[in-house]
Amino acid sequence: MSKVSVVIPAFNEERYLEKTIHAVRTLPFELEVIVVNDGSQDGTGMLAEKLAEHAIHFSKNQGKGKALQAAWRQVEGEYILCLDADLQESAAEAIHLLQPLFEEKADVIISKVKPGAKSGFGFIKRRAQSIVYKKTGIRLEAPLSGQRAFHRQLLPILLRGRYEGFGVETQMSIDILKANATILEVETNMKHREMGKTVTGFRHRFKQWLEIERNCREVGPS
Repeated sequence: MSKVSVVIPAFNEERYLEKTIHAVRTLPFELEVIVVNDGSQDGTGMLAEKLAEHAIHFSKNQGKGKALQAAWRQVEGEYILCLDADLQESAAEAIHLLQPLFEEKADVIISKVKPGAKSGFGFIKRRAQSIVYKKTGIRLEAPLSGQRAFHRQLLPILLRGRYEGFGVETQMSIDILKANATILEVETNMKHREMGKTVTGFRHRFKQWLEIERNCREVGPS
């Protein structure tokens, strides 16, 4: 089995990162873990140095899109698995993304999960779905999911992308679909923290919405 490069962007994820990486290590494949410390102000960088094969450090926060692209430039594996840093034990569910990828059921496998009790109202998700559909004619169920696996042959497309922060997943899907690559969404039991209907949660989703809109507008019309 070919090596899998696991890419984990992390900003102030000291509380969750170690459990996430330990769960990733239970996957029965040859792994290369790359953590991008995106300008963290806690112990994320030290954990990355201790637990990952490769740690990339940004002196200041540059956003998820740039963090992912920095790691993609260094991957050695034939397959690339992108995971959020706060999945903790549920990161082991990534096997359900890799298996259909190995079986060539699609070019990209995306995790879809049921919303938890603390999830938001779904406005950002519906907006992302609308943007992807308008530009590609494909309706995705989980356009915001950061849990994705794909073959390295897609890297030239993804490294050309202009990905702005949390807009990366939406624009990444658009770029992949426009290149006539296929996406398969599969259900997993992956879980990450939900900010819920709180001031912090609404602030996070507002920033996410702005970055999705900005990213897709800057890339251009369909």
